[in-house]
Amino acid sequence: MSYFLEFLTAAETTQLLKLLIILGCCFPFGILAGNSAVVVFNRIPASWLCDYNEKPSEELLSRDTQRIKSVPWKAFFSMFFVLAAIKMAIVDCQYAIATLIALWLLLIISIADWKYMIIPDQFVILLAITAFGFIPFQQSILSPLWGALIGAGCILLVGIAGKLLFKKEALGFGDVKLLATVGLMTGPYGIVLILIGSSFFSCAVYCIGILRGTMKRADVQPLGPYIALATALYFLLEVKSFFPGTF
Repeated sequence: MSYFLEFLTAAETTQLLKLLIILGCCFPFGILAGNSAVVVFNRIPASWLCDYNEKPSEELLSRDTQRIKSVPWKAFFSMFFVLAAIKMAIVDCQYAIATLIALWLLLIISIADWKYMIIPDQFVILLAITAFGFIPFQQSILSPLWGALIGAGCILLVGIAGKLLFKKEALGFGDVKLLATVGLMTGPYGIVLILIGSSFFSCAVYCIGILRGTMKRADVQPLGPYIALATALYFLLEVKSFFPGTF
C-alpha cells in the first residue's frame, strides 16, 4: 500500500484515504441501519400502530409474529443504507448524518403506513427533530417554516377537495403532519418537488392497479410510502439543492 501511495500526489493521497475512511464507516453503519429497521419495527408497541382509541389486533399483540420478515428485508435495507451512506458522505458528512437518520425514520413510517394504514406520531416527532440537522443547508431561516406550510397546506386542500368530490375522507391527518415535517427538512423548493413526486408515484400505482384488476376505484391506498420514496429520491438526487446559492 505504501509503495502504491508513492505514485500519488498529496491531494490524491488525501482523497484516497478519505474514501477509504468513508467506506470503512459506511458499511457497518448501513448494515446496522438496515438490520435495526426490521428489529425496531417488529418491536414497536402495538398501540403505536393503531388509531386513537383503537384496540390492537391479535397480530400486533403477538410476540411470535414478525410484522416484517427478516429475510430478505434486512439484507435489502442494509444494501440501501450502505449505498446511500457512501453517496451522502462523499458530498458532506454533516449532511449525510441528517439525511440518513431521516431516511431511517421515513422507512419505519412508510412500512407502518403500508401495512397498517397508520403514521405513528412518535416517529413523525423524531423526524421533526431531525429537521434541525438541515438548518445549515437551508436558504434562509424562514425556509423550513415555508416548507412546512406549503406541505401541510397543499395536502389539506387536496383532502378537502377529495371529501367534497367523493363524500368521504380522502386523506388522513397523518399525511398532513408527515408532509409538514418533510417541508421542515427540505424547505419550499424541496417540498414542491416531493409533493409532485409522491402524487405521481401514487397515481401511477393506482392506475396500474386498476388496469391489472388488482385494485378497485373505491380502494384507498396509503400515501406515506410514496411521500417517503419521493423524499428519499430528493435527498439522493437533489443533494446540491440544500447548499446556499443553489435555489
